[in-house]
Amino acid sequence: MDTASIIQSSVEWHIREEVGNLHDDARKAQAMAGLCILLTQLQEASVPDELIGAIPTFLAMLDDSGDRGMQANACAVLSGLMAISDELQKRIVDDGLVRRLQQLLTAVSDTEERTLQLNALACLAEALRDREGEAEALTAGGGLAPVLRLCDTSMPVRLQEAAADVLCAVACAENTRAGLSEQGAVEKLASLLATPNHDVRVRSLMGLGMLLSKSNDNQLLVARNAVAVSNLLAIMKQKEDQDCRIVARDIFSGLVSAILGAPLADILLSLDSSFATRL
Repeated sequence: MDTASIIQSSVEWHIREEVGNLHDDARKAQAMAGLCILLTQLQEASVPDELIGAIPTFLAMLDDSGDRGMQANACAVLSGLMAISDELQKRIVDDGLVRRLQQLLTAVSDTEERTLQLNALACLAEALRDREGEAEALTAGGGLAPVLRLCDTSMPVRLQEAAADVLCAVACAENTRAGLSEQGAVEKLASLLATPNHDVRVRSLMGLGMLLSKSNDNQLLVARNAVAVSNLLAIMKQKEDQDCRIVARDIFSGLVSAILGAPLADILLSLDSSFATRL
């Protein structure tokens, strides 16, 4: 047996042991923390049946507000499982994960439970990956409210990134884009353009690219936002990230086209003088 196989066998053994410890209240928290770490070392072909069998237990933890730390770890474990294979993602999502995460985020979005917020957002983004039906249902039901609340420049950078990730995952489903716009996603993503953080900026540009590409109203909304346009111009001028420059340039070109296609006097009246000068 080669070294890799030995390591995998050891990881699987420890996973089985930790799953067994989930039934012991004294060891449960430590077992969940251990599973979070062990999952990062697991290969798709070697997911122990015991771990798959514990999925209902992890989902039930999301409904139990008695231990926020346990809920945070449950989100991390479920995220790790879904990332292993599309089959596991489908199984977990079909068991009601998105609804549970939406309820959980609603309960904690106004709190200081940062680790739980971060893990729940990451789990939701993974759950919505290539799942248009769930993304559409979440948007139609107003379930993005807590995500939009956390997609804010006042939040820690990692939360901004995670919330923007969810919005991008939802926006990949074209039928969600009108609902996203109505609920304020365009304004939220535009505000994130001001960040110096590369990962947040990339997600902001990606989300705006999807929401603005076929919407004249959204383009005009951003075009009237002098701060957002100024930040777009700054991204276009920087030389460190060519991909961001290209996306920012494409977005800006769309804004200019939208303005030229609208009543000019109406637009100019709504523009900040500095933006009007730039144009």
